[in-house]
Amino acid sequence: MKKRKNLSLFLSLVITLSLCLGLIGCSKSNTNTSNKDASEKKDFKGTEITALLPPWYKFSDEMLKDFEKETGIKVKLEIMEWDSLVDKVLTSCASGVAPADVTEFSWDWVSKFGKAKWYEPLNKYFDKESLKDITTKDIFKYKDDYLAIPIYNDFRLTYLNTAYFKKAGITENPKNIDELLKAAITMKEKGVVKYPITIPFSATAGTTTPWFLMTKAYGGDLFDENFKPLFLDKDSAGYKAMDFLIKGLKDYKIIDPASVGMQGTDVVESFKNGNSAIDLAGWAGNVSSYTNPKESKIADTLEVIQVPGLNGKSRTYGLHEAIGIPAASTKKDAAAEFIKWLNKPEVVKKLFIELGIFPNHQSTMRPVDKREEIIWWRGHIKGNAYN
Repeated sequence: MKKRKNLSLFLSLVITLSLCLGLIGCSKSNTNTSNKDASEKKDFKGTEITALLPPWYKFSDEMLKDFEKETGIKVKLEIMEWDSLVDKVLTSCASGVAPADVTEFSWDWVSKFGKAKWYEPLNKYFDKESLKDITTKDIFKYKDDYLAIPIYNDFRLTYLNTAYFKKAGITENPKNIDELLKAAITMKEKGVVKYPITIPFSATAGTTTPWFLMTKAYGGDLFDENFKPLFLDKDSAGYKAMDFLIKGLKDYKIIDPASVGMQGTDVVESFKNGNSAIDLAGWAGNVSSYTNPKESKIADTLEVIQVPGLNGKSRTYGLHEAIGIPAASTKKDAAAEFIKWLNKPEVVKKLFIELGIFPNHQSTMRPVDKREEIIWWRGHIKGNAYN
């Protein structure tokens, strides 16, 4: 089936792109890793740790029971929306209290948290070989210390529900911003779908994502090398990107007004339910949930494309995430066991399939041309009938 072959071919491109993004963090590093410490076996039976994570890390009970069976450690999972999670981490750490034994750790926390010594250096818990395989690790390095270990190699793509495109008589995917806008307006005018584009528009951090992405699509950046804003001039890419989004909401009415109350996770659920034709700034890992017929109404009509850009040139960016241990935690060794377990190859694959956590391990992503090693990718996308 041509559609699925195209999707699979593009996924191979996605994996290659993610390697390129990830390798930014693969420069030479002096880890001071202690193999002795990393290999020590301790009895953790009866130990309970807490993990504070955003909704996309909602591990299944089965996965957590597997970890407990293997290590003796029970994980009490606390899931919070991004902005609330950030507030809790900041206020707790500033007060000298651990928000949890394991927490989310964003790429933009490194300098501030490193200087404040809020997080435990993780070098001693990982041997050199395992660190070498994690492509984006150096993003989370402060001086010689790894403050967190990444498990999510996130970057942005555009997803299409091709059923609406076909119903509107649109036979080719948009290659640039003008074609994207024209397609959305056509679908609305023909009554195919009321609001073709879905994005978050709430007053939260996730709402900045489409703007960043569209600024890239228009060929620009938000700041220069001296952090001077580049989006104030009407001819700038950032200004045009904001104009595109606001007009899409208010003038063309191709973006649902309800978006002002939506966060990123709401957009994912809405798109899976077939409420729109275009997920403009989708997460890379969403391909696993969007193509899962058990949870998605668009599994058979999904197509992944590069973000349509100016003059047909696509650009994107990464939003890398990791997991770290607050310095105030009293269960650091057990917390480290959980992070190490999440980085096991078999767990990494399961995280992608179950939660859409896109891997950043070279050993997992590299073999895109070896069918026997990548079959779990392709088989998931097309059930068990990949050709």
